[in-house]
Amino acid sequence: MSRTTTVQIDSLIRQAATEQRCVIGTTRPVQRGLQRMCRQGLMVSPYINLYCPTEPWQTMNGCERHLHILRALQLTHDWTAAGESAVEAHGLPHPWSMHEGLITIASAHTSSNPYGGKRYGTRRDMPATALPVRNSRQPLRRIFVRDDEPVVVNGVRATSLPRTVVDAVMLGTFESSMEIINHVLAHGLTESELRTYCAGRRFDHARIESVLTYANPLAENGGESLVYATIIRAGFAIPELQCEFENFDHPKYPLRVDFLWRTDDGMIALEYDGLRKYQDPTMTRHALQENITRQAARDQILLAQHVTKIVHCFAEDVYQPERLIAKLEQAGVPRLPQPRALPF
Repeated sequence: MSRTTTVQIDSLIRQAATEQRCVIGTTRPVQRGLQRMCRQGLMVSPYINLYCPTEPWQTMNGCERHLHILRALQLTHDWTAAGESAVEAHGLPHPWSMHEGLITIASAHTSSNPYGGKRYGTRRDMPATALPVRNSRQPLRRIFVRDDEPVVVNGVRATSLPRTVVDAVMLGTFESSMEIINHVLAHGLTESELRTYCAGRRFDHARIESVLTYANPLAENGGESLVYATIIRAGFAIPELQCEFENFDHPKYPLRVDFLWRTDDGMIALEYDGLRKYQDPTMTRHALQENITRQAARDQILLAQHVTKIVHCFAEDVYQPERLIAKLEQAGVPRLPQPRALPF
């Protein structure tokens, strides 16, 4: 590799790092130099002609990597991020598994397949035609988009927020959809705006209507939304969210319960505690005891105010919903004779 090429590559790496994107191979000598660095383990190539130094790439999570690819592609293609990629650009909460390793873009064509080969399967109620990119290591999904004004967000040109939410619901699960819609409702987008956007557009509205029927922006984070969605899918009674109770120790700071059911026998509280902090192997014995003591004191305050049962659930219970369901059944949370009919 010549001195001139080395200088060019160093400059491209610095500029890409500043712009939080992948490096683009601008010329054949630069491409060959970057490919040589990949063989040496100094660079990675996550997409055709896109590169990133290995060390920072390994420290990024999946969302950061996706955005690095998108920002670079914006410089080389006249693409608008759509679907899962637009979800990423807008910074909406979502499970990484939702991506399926795809870059997703808007397309003006409803069903053309110019690249040939195998189509990626889509259900009939999905507004998507997924097409592979010829010779690409990073398959591309094309979603037919019409009458939408793109926006630039996080350095990426993407579909509008209402369109992005609609696509996320059509491509996702009930649980991931609840997580996204609760988030956008809590941050300014209204149910009326979503319904107005959907009006007149040709897709099955049953999915988004089912989520809007139960959506509650009081869910404070993605984990709580996933718990809430699990409760609904399993047919339990709809709980109240973020109910306040008096805090005897600090009266100015009332206690808030994540989920609450009022029954004839008393009140049942469900607290989402995220990761199982009481079993964290990195936690010191003193810190562990403090957590346990603090939680026990909080529970006693709630029990003194007619809360008869307190259920604690963790992220593990969300990933294995049968565990959460068993806890709610054991606590006596009211449940419908049959699960709710959801179009997911």
